[in-house]
Amino acid sequence: MTRLHAPLRPVRRLGAIALGVAILAGCSSSSEPADDGASLGQTLPTTEVTVPEVPAPSPPRTGVVVVGASVSSFAVTACELEPGAVVDGTTTLLLVTGEGTTAGGIPFKVEVRRSSVATAVETFTDSVTYTDTARILQLQRLEVNGEVSDLRDPRATGTLLRTRPTGVAAVGRAGPPGSVVGEDEGIVGLAIDASCA
Repeated sequence: MTRLHAPLRPVRRLGAIALGVAILAGCSSSSEPADDGASLGQTLPTTEVTVPEVPAPSPPRTGVVVVGASVSSFAVTACELEPGAVVDGTTTLLLVTGEGTTAGGIPFKVEVRRSSVATAVETFTDSVTYTDTARILQLQRLEVNGEVSDLRDPRATGTLLRTRPTGVAAVGRAGPPGSVVGEDEGIVGLAIDASCA
């Protein structure tokens, strides 16, 4: 009787091994497709950024800034609509600053600036900077030898700032400093108007 049962032990071991292999194979296969890394390095399509309308001209010494769907008023704290002195080769042609508080109670600052640099080719830079406790957003457009460039709006063809005798306005796509449309997150539509007098 003992001799009859002895050969069954290796068979049981082989059966257990085969069952374990089958279980492992089942675990490794899945109805989910395997991630082979083929999508790495691909840029996903970006959502089109909606650019708001330019606010109506503000009362004297005030302004309005629109960030995405948020509209906030501010007080103009400085306003220079005439060119200033040349500092380190850069001339500030226009400078407006302001401070306010959003509807949610967040304090913010704005700066609107146009400057030029006299080199072999004169370069003009228009910028709007919005800063609050959580973020910095910037509109920026350069003009070099008549060619306009905007990192967040490659289709831009004109200057960013719209000036009038008593103030300035601007509209475009804003994002963290140095951000590029299609490559970085946090780009939003931004519009601003400020009146000096």
